[in-house]
Amino acid sequence: MTFCKYPSRLAARSQAAIAVGITEAVYLPLLTADVLADLEQTSATAPGIGGPIPIAPGTLTTTGAQFIPSLTVKWLLLDFGGRDAGREAATQLAFAANVTFNGTHQKLIFDVSNAYFVLTAARVQLKIARQTVQNAELVQAAAKARMGRGIATSIEVAQANQQVAQARFNLTQSQGHERNAYMTLLEAVGVSPTLEIRIADGSNRALPKAVPEDLNRLIATSLQRRPDVQAAFARLQADKNGIAAARAEFMPKVALVGNVNRNIGSLSVEDTRFDQRSTIRVNQPNANLMIGLSFPIYDGGLRDARLQSAMAQVGAAEQEMAQLQNTAAREVVVAYDLLRTSLAGYAAASELTTAAQTTYDAAVDYYKQVLGTITDVSIAQTALLQAKVAKSTAYSDTLVAAASLAFATGTLTNRNAVNRF
Repeated sequence: MTFCKYPSRLAARSQAAIAVGITEAVYLPLLTADVLADLEQTSATAPGIGGPIPIAPGTLTTTGAQFIPSLTVKWLLLDFGGRDAGREAATQLAFAANVTFNGTHQKLIFDVSNAYFVLTAARVQLKIARQTVQNAELVQAAAKARMGRGIATSIEVAQANQQVAQARFNLTQSQGHERNAYMTLLEAVGVSPTLEIRIADGSNRALPKAVPEDLNRLIATSLQRRPDVQAAFARLQADKNGIAAARAEFMPKVALVGNVNRNIGSLSVEDTRFDQRSTIRVNQPNANLMIGLSFPIYDGGLRDARLQSAMAQVGAAEQEMAQLQNTAAREVVVAYDLLRTSLAGYAAASELTTAAQTTYDAAVDYYKQVLGTITDVSIAQTALLQAKVAKSTAYSDTLVAAASLAFATGTLTNRNAVNRF
C-alpha cells in the first residue's frame, strides 16, 4: 500500500525497461511499405494535314495511370559502436531505476520501522502511566488508613491525593501520545487514518548485542550495497557510454538497402483526326539490393558540441558520485555512533530502573510501617516513573538507531535487519 505514494518511481522503472527494448530494436532491420498512385491527362491541338485527302485539325489526348506498391528494407550493418553504446547506456539506466526503486523500498521499511518503534515506546509508557496510577492509589489508601488510626495528618492525605491526580494527568497525556504515534504509523504505512488495526507488541524485541567492530570495513561494504551509490555509479557508466555514442557519430555507417516493387499502369493516346485510340499496359516487377556507405563530412560543429556535452556530463556525474560516497560514509559513521551510544544509554537506564524500583518498594514499605514519610514515597515514585520512561525511551532509541544503521549500510531489506549487528 505504501508504494502508492511513489508513482513516479514506479513509472521511472517501467520507462527504463522500455528504453532498453527500444535500444534493442535498432539492431533489427527496418521494413516499410509504400504505395504510389498517379493519374495524368494532357490534351493538345493537332494541326491538319494537307494533300490529296486533306485531314482537318483535331485533338491529341494522352492519358496515363500508374500504381506502384513497394516494400523497402533498410538494415544498419555497421556504425562503429554507436548502437552498442546506446544499448549499454539504457541498460545502466534501467539498473539505476531498479536499484532506486529498491532504495525506495528500504526507505519505506525505515519509515514504518521508526513509526512502529515509537508506537511501541508510547504503549510501554502508557502501561507505565497506568501502573503509576495504581501505585499512587495504593499509597493514597495507605495514607487514609494511617489517618484513620490517628497516625497521619490531613497534609499527608492531601499529598497522596495530589500524587493520584498527577498520575491520572500523566496517564491522559500518555494516552494522547500513544494515539499520535498510532496515527503516525498509519501514515507511514499509507492507510486511512480512520482504520483500526491491531499492532503486534514489540516491547520484547531483542536489541542488537553490539555494534560492528570494524567501522572502516563497514563503510567500504556499505558503499557497495547502498542503492543510491549503485544508482549513481550506473548513471556514471551510462554517461560514459554517451561519450562513446557521440564519438561514433564521427564514423561512417554501412547499411544494406533492398527494395521490391511492381509498376502497374497504362498509357493511352487518342487522336481525333484519325478517330483512333491506342493503349499500352505495364505490369512489371522490379527488385534491387544495395550496400550504402554514409560518411559525415560537415555539420557546422554539431557533433563536436555533442561530444563536449557528453564529456561534461561525465565530469558532473563523477563529482556527484564522489559527493554521494562522502555523504554515505558520513551517514554510516553517524548511525554507528548513535547505535553505540543508544546501547550504552539503555544499559544505564536499565540499572537506573532497577535501583529506582528498589527505592520505591522500600519507601512504600517504610511508609506502611510508619517508618517513612509520604514525601519519601512521592520522591521515590517520581524517580521510578522517570526511570521507567527513560528505559522505554532508550529501548526505542536503540531500535531506531539500529534501523538507521541498517538503512545507512543498505541492508534494511526486511524487519529482521535491525538485529543483524
